[in-house]
Amino acid sequence: MIFFLDTNVIIDLLNGNSNVLAAFKNAYTFDTVKIPDLVYYEVLRGFEYSDPKKQKAGFEIFANHCGIVYMDKSVLEESARQYADLRKHGITIDDDDILIGSFAITKNATLVTNNTKHFKNLNGIQLVDWKES
Repeated sequence: MIFFLDTNVIIDLLNGNSNVLAAFKNAYTFDTVKIPDLVYYEVLRGFEYSDPKKQKAGFEIFANHCGIVYMDKSVLEESARQYADLRKHGITIDDDDILIGSFAITKNATLVTNNTKHFKNLNGIQLVDWKES
């Protein structure tokens, strides 16, 4: 199984949330855990703004161990389809979330997030919330 981590999950890991840490250790041992490039950007921009150098260094090590995966044309095409479908049904979601969710859909990955409500309306998404585990 492939897991893509959402921004809030990485923050929970860095903050030492015990449920998230336990689930991550299990997934990292038995499955594949990756960080989408947009999530990497979201976490990094927070560090650039708030300037916690120690946490930023820890995040960089963490990201290197997990690996960053990069969007391609298929992700952008899926994102456009998802956006259009949501709009036709009167549903709005932040573009960042559409891109992250569509990335998981396209790569057949399960998106790990504690904001499942942000993603639940995307067609074909697989979600898990490690904070609630």
